[in-house]
Amino acid sequence: MVQSPGHIMYNYERYNFRVITLGLGLMAFMFLMYDKYIGAIISLVMAILATFSFEGITIDPQGQRYKKYDRFFRLNIGRWEKLPKPSYVTLVRINLNNQKNMASPIVAPQAGKSTRAFKVNLIVEGDKRFIPICRGSLEKMTEEALKLGKAMDLRVLDYTTHDKKWIL
Repeated sequence: MVQSPGHIMYNYERYNFRVITLGLGLMAFMFLMYDKYIGAIISLVMAILATFSFEGITIDPQGQRYKKYDRFFRLNIGRWEKLPKPSYVTLVRINLNNQKNMASPIVAPQAGKSTRAFKVNLIVEGDKRFIPICRGSLEKMTEEALKLGKAMDLRVLDYTTHDKKWIL
């Protein structure tokens, strides 16, 4: 949480590995092989920037706005949007399935198997219905859901089992 006197903002950020980093590094190597130093330097700088890539969300409850962003070093790419009236925070379980007929650039479970991940959503009124906040392990997402609920003075619904229950 980012705090200033009388103003509390919720912030969640995670490291985001980008595959383009490997391509840019390979491109820099290729430029060096052919003695094209300017191209190598440009590719190398872009690879270094892509290596330090983060994605996140900042919610300003008092300003009634939120920003989803990508950050490279100190450069933030994203814009503030109006925050619809929030109702509550939910913690949900999602199943990641591997279907052989689906092309997927991410590492997925073996064919016919599934794995679980957990997601925190901010439920809002209006057409948008919810704003996805983060995804990860149960322990980390429970902690983030409670932190968001406290920061915004909202209840938190645990929807990870068939027994739905309020945990805050």
